[in-house]
Amino acid sequence: MESLTELVQFMQPSQRLDLKKIALTHVLVNIFMFHLTLNADSISEIILFLVGLTGTEEGKCAILSVDDLLTALFHLTADESIALAKDAVLALINLTADESGAIKVYNTSREMQPVTMHSLLHIQLVHNFVLLQAYNLIAAAISHIINENSNLADPWSMVLSNLTREESIAYGTLDILDENPAFMTQLIKAFTKLQYNKNKAKLDYLGPIFCNLTQTHRGRELLCRSKGNLLDKILPFSTYEESIIRRGGVIGILKNICFDSLYHEIILREPDDILNVILYPLCGPEEFTDEENELLPMELQYLPDTKTREDDPGLRKVLLECLLQLCATRKSREHLRSKGVYEILREYHKWEQQEGRHKDCLLACENVVDILIKKEEEISVDNYKTIEVSKDMKEMFIQEDEEYLKDPL
Repeated sequence: MESLTELVQFMQPSQRLDLKKIALTHVLVNIFMFHLTLNADSISEIILFLVGLTGTEEGKCAILSVDDLLTALFHLTADESIALAKDAVLALINLTADESGAIKVYNTSREMQPVTMHSLLHIQLVHNFVLLQAYNLIAAAISHIINENSNLADPWSMVLSNLTREESIAYGTLDILDENPAFMTQLIKAFTKLQYNKNKAKLDYLGPIFCNLTQTHRGRELLCRSKGNLLDKILPFSTYEESIIRRGGVIGILKNICFDSLYHEIILREPDDILNVILYPLCGPEEFTDEENELLPMELQYLPDTKTREDDPGLRKVLLECLLQLCATRKSREHLRSKGVYEILREYHKWEQQEGRHKDCLLACENVVDILIKKEEEISVDNYKTIEVSKDMKEMFIQEDEEYLKDPL
């Protein structure tokens, strides 16, 4: 272990990248050559050292530059020591936190050949000792998440959440889900059944994972048109107070679906269950006239005095952006008006001005209201998205929004 301690000086931010790579290679050799002879504390110290490196940009760059070191981490995620495996997964969380790292880790796992002592030590061996067979990173993550006895379900869900932010990896994940239909069924069950994991994993990051998948057309199809009504099972968690991660993931799913006009009919279907999911977090305890209440969906009428609005301004803005996308066509606009959306936003705007006090949310609200208060004769187009906007007009709109946001409340 003294030799490992001496290597630390070559991994400082000021050191050249080539020296860091050499030092990391020596760490890698120690992991594999002495894994069977070092005690658990020594191995743990090595891995903790690597986890610490992944907490800095310089350390991440150094580790990501050594493919065999990534392979070693993949190997250690399956170690019989839960503590050691967890530290390896924690390192993967940090390494996949940004785009370049996620792509590098994913591609390395896909292209990985079995690791041998020869490849590590660059010497001729009598026996080509295989340390790890080909590794399916996505399948490994899913397997832990759906295993109700896994001690690593939460950290693996964070790894998969990081990975699937990249569209290409989201497609790769969907390929695996297509090949193994039971995976998706189990993922939905793990998300919707609280206390699914017997080791108290919360699995909140399944929300962002599903959201990431719906950035693709295939992901939206999977949730919106599946026989198992997957979208309906997920949506109740849009108001899950215990976790903004889970709640935000579900609201993000709504945004991705609303931005695709192919699904507007599903969102605005009777009996307004999905529209209610969008509107409910924007509603407060305000009273409406009897005439106005008749417009509102049943679930949004006569809400109690204790009703509060979504606390997070970022999520409020996303919900308002959902409504703006639904204003694209005349049919959808007329539907929104008939459901009292203008009346709800009128009261919301008052609250945002006085209590919420976020200009981004106010602007998003006004963008929707400006459309809904107009008569269709004034709008004179069926679908806003068919209008070609010149570059100059786009720049003007952006400038106007920026000026609006600069003004104090």
